[in-house]
Amino acid sequence: MIRCLDAMIARAERVSRWLAWAGGALLLMMVALIVVEILMRRLVGRGLGLSFEYSGYVLGISASWSFAYALFHKAHIRIDAAYVRLGSRGRQAFDLLALGAFAVFAVFAAQAAWGVLDESLTRATVSNTPLHTPMWVPQAMWVGGWLWFAFSVVLLMLRVSLAALAGDADTVRRLAGGSTIDEQIEEEAPGAEGLGS
Repeated sequence: MIRCLDAMIARAERVSRWLAWAGGALLLMMVALIVVEILMRRLVGRGLGLSFEYSGYVLGISASWSFAYALFHKAHIRIDAAYVRLGSRGRQAFDLLALGAFAVFAVFAAQAAWGVLDESLTRATVSNTPLHTPMWVPQAMWVGGWLWFAFSVVLLMLRVSLAALAGDADTVRRLAGGSTIDEQIEEEAPGAEGLGS
């Protein structure tokens, strides 16, 4: 079971990386569209009218597509004032608590996002702009990111919980542990160890 979970986590991390890249590509396309809009307004006197509405959709979609990648790479913000002063067991307890809270949040957020999409599908909602965008289209992509994030964090929580039960502190730390400031500096600039002391 452990090997299966480790393989699933490795695949989930790869998929999350591709989703993050896709979210970044969407943002770049949105920047290009905004530049085209600005140039058209300057040269022709009016734009396409797409950038204002679609920039909001793209921001929500690209964010939700990137959450799982940030989870696997521990890029979410942590407050570690007490964490760095704890021993191995205390850190492990905090790691489990933080990941559990993250899992609860991700599942509730995905459930709420699904509710928004379901309502848009039921009511055949369109945007109240001249474009009349069917709301289920951007919402389905946004919800997909939330669902993937919820799946990823629950998968990670399961693996970390099994490691904690087996007394495998190294796996708990590798998958869920926070980095100290010295470790972060060392990751960013090899050879700069001790600068954060």
